[in-house]
Amino acid sequence: MVGIGVAAILAICSAAALAGQVKIKNPARFAANMAERGNWREAKYRWEIALREQPDNPRILNNLAVASEVLGDVEQAELLYGQAVSASDGNPHILDNQRRFSWSLKQRGASEGDDVAGTDRPIQPANGKWRKQGKPFRVTVGVPIPPRLSLENISSVLVASFRAQDSTLLDINRELVRFIRSELGKGTELEVLDVVPPPAIPEQRIPDLVANHEFWKYLSREHGADLIISGVVEYSREDVSGFEDVDYVSTRTGQKIRQTKFVEREQFDYELDIFFMDGPTGKLLHRDRLRRSLVFRGQMNDPITAFYELNESIAADVLAVVTSRRRQESRFVFRR
Repeated sequence: MVGIGVAAILAICSAAALAGQVKIKNPARFAANMAERGNWREAKYRWEIALREQPDNPRILNNLAVASEVLGDVEQAELLYGQAVSASDGNPHILDNQRRFSWSLKQRGASEGDDVAGTDRPIQPANGKWRKQGKPFRVTVGVPIPPRLSLENISSVLVASFRAQDSTLLDINRELVRFIRSELGKGTELEVLDVVPPPAIPEQRIPDLVANHEFWKYLSREHGADLIISGVVEYSREDVSGFEDVDYVSTRTGQKIRQTKFVEREQFDYELDIFFMDGPTGKLLHRDRLRRSLVFRGQMNDPITAFYELNESIAADVLAVVTSRRRQESRFVFRR
């Protein structure tokens, strides 16, 4: 039995060794297939093999640039895009990739919803040797966007109180602190300090509060926080009922009829001025102002439900400050 077991192990090892020696006949085409399936590490490895045999091939340089960009190696991607453009003799697809990459670099500090108009201009045809370089296919890639703050010296975060107006709708400060702490715990690697109740902030004018370095340093020393999050939040509800055109189907004729009716509506308005303070120095690292509104049909809608829906709508913007994210963009990749 022991002999059979050893023989089986040797057979498995031999098969693995043979598998490792198998050569892909067309590494570039195999890599393109891997990229199309989302296996960018394997694709990059195969294109690197192909590039050794054809170091000036603009299509392979382009493909490697796309793979490097997807995998987060921005410097390598920039270098490879430049080499691909230089060797491509005006290939519009490679030029388009480089343009999109350059635009993406400029947008690294922008919000996910910011306007990126100009990235979808049609590709301009051109004359040249590039026509012999094969037809590419378009891939959708998740381009990594780094956090807006450098997290090199940040490992712990304290969510302090937010200044909020007195409200009969709900305890705005408590619910907001709870929400942000939960999102940070789920979406980042930071240690979210469990301080309950959250530390109160001074009753100062906002510019004075932001500039109160000694207070923020005190919170940092008291709770061991590298980063402190606080700010000002406003939340309100108003009646926005009014007349509007409503379509309904007549029960008598079965036809769709448009009629002007008085409709009851409520609007919930949300405005957050959020600060990210450096604990050791007490200085402002980042500040953002976020505004959202929701309109519901009827009256007496649940303010807590509306508040959490509005919070959900700004969660990505808050997390983008302290964690990396991905923006979906398109690039062109060549099969050969």
